[in-house]
Amino acid sequence: MKKLRYIFLSLVLLTAGSCKKYLETVPQDFISPVNYYSSEQDLNTALAGVYDAFAQDGTYARNLALELTSGTDESFRKRDDATIFVHKYNHDASETQLGATWKQLYDAINRANLLLANVDKPAMDVAKRNNIKGQALFLRAHAYFLLVSLWGDVPLIIEPVTSAVEVNRARTASATVYAKILEDMTAAEGMVNAFAHPGTISKSAVQGILARVCLKMAGFPLNDVSKYALAKSWAEKVILSGVHKLHPDYKQIFINQSADLYDLTSKETIWEIEFFGNNVGTTKEGGRHVNQQAIRFTGADAGLGTAGYGYAAIAPTATLFKRYGTATTLTDVRRDWNIAPFRYTSNTNSTPVNHAVTEFYNRDSAKWRRQYEVVIPKSADWSPTNFPMLRYADVLLMYAEAENELNGPSALALQNFNAVRSRALASTTYPIIDAANPLADVRVDSKENFRNAIMGERARELAFEGLRKMDLIRWKVLIPVLKAVEADIKTSASTALKYSAIAYTNAAEKHYLLPIPTLELSLNKSMTQNPGWF
Repeated sequence: MKKLRYIFLSLVLLTAGSCKKYLETVPQDFISPVNYYSSEQDLNTALAGVYDAFAQDGTYARNLALELTSGTDESFRKRDDATIFVHKYNHDASETQLGATWKQLYDAINRANLLLANVDKPAMDVAKRNNIKGQALFLRAHAYFLLVSLWGDVPLIIEPVTSAVEVNRARTASATVYAKILEDMTAAEGMVNAFAHPGTISKSAVQGILARVCLKMAGFPLNDVSKYALAKSWAEKVILSGVHKLHPDYKQIFINQSADLYDLTSKETIWEIEFFGNNVGTTKEGGRHVNQQAIRFTGADAGLGTAGYGYAAIAPTATLFKRYGTATTLTDVRRDWNIAPFRYTSNTNSTPVNHAVTEFYNRDSAKWRRQYEVVIPKSADWSPTNFPMLRYADVLLMYAEAENELNGPSALALQNFNAVRSRALASTTYPIIDAANPLADVRVDSKENFRNAIMGERARELAFEGLRKMDLIRWKVLIPVLKAVEADIKTSASTALKYSAIAYTNAAEKHYLLPIPTLELSLNKSMTQNPGWF
């Protein structure tokens, strides 16, 4: 899919949120849909355009991998500044990150709509056509899943937007949007090919994301608990396929993503967003999700040496560090991979200096280490590191969660849960979130306690993979968890880091949803704002 993205031709791609902007002039260098979609190659190039929409700053190049998903018990902004960011909970509807993400997701939707409206035009092999159609259906549904998860009720548009008069679109009830997501993803599952590599949507990817969608529907705000059975069923399909297994070496999963390597042996990574290069020259396909959470280093050799440029603007919380355990002899391999056990001597000297194990509050994220990037020179801002959307470990944990909600901590639930912990060499005790005390340890002896164990395990296993905030929201624990982190920072952090508590102080009930972007409200007269936002 990468190669196709590089030759992606600009079509008439109009968004629901800002149609006027695109229609102020008539493009002279675009290929008209009337003359396009005449061959299999045209369809594949248009499909590459849909994928490309998920690799922009508004989506997984930055915002959905970083800016809109940090500010949890997992990560915080490690900068004492007055800048407005969503992850500092000091934003309003005018925040540009919100508008960029809204626009880019509707770009993805309209690109998919254009493709689906024209997918039957060329004469071609039926199976190949269905594979293209299935991927487009899934990607459109996934864009809607992100929109409805972040904003609640959103306009549901399933036909290409071609006119400025179509700007005014009322919000569609979330339940209706979710129903369409399920319909389209279920249809896509029967059309797409079996897994080949994680850069392309496969049956496994569709099944695994369907499990995620169903768990969200079972939780806040729909609370449709009937979806736990569906979530279990979809996760079980991935497990029983026998295609995927856990990679024996946790850290190698993320080294591969930095080095542009596919793991086609274990096949743990089921779907990832692909990036390429350093944005030098005409091909600009780098991502920006790595440098902001890389180990702090700004030295002159960052572009050529092994360290790579790192801002460390987004850092792990002490809450996350302590969730793995604080012993010097800790066996869980994930802590000292996800959270750097060292710092560089200075911003300009890349000699590593180990942190004391008791140093909880001043560490950097290290899940993707720029030393493994193979594109030289390394850019300060752009990275070829791919971003994981779905891993087999996540599927196992989703199965365990759904099974527990249906049948309690059964042997099947524990089997899949413990498979993830065994790979990590984690102990058999479970440091987890407890409803009354988010940092407490409890045993897995009931449905409620095992639910809490899964909450903690997802934090340890999937740290920095863009899932934590959505998990906390669907469990309806976002605010109490954030307030516990605030208390921990105020009580235990050094004086130099106590400023970071402000984000958690700002957090309020309205933050279970994002505000509808100001630009959308100004263009779409049928749009209304979310509660608590002005």
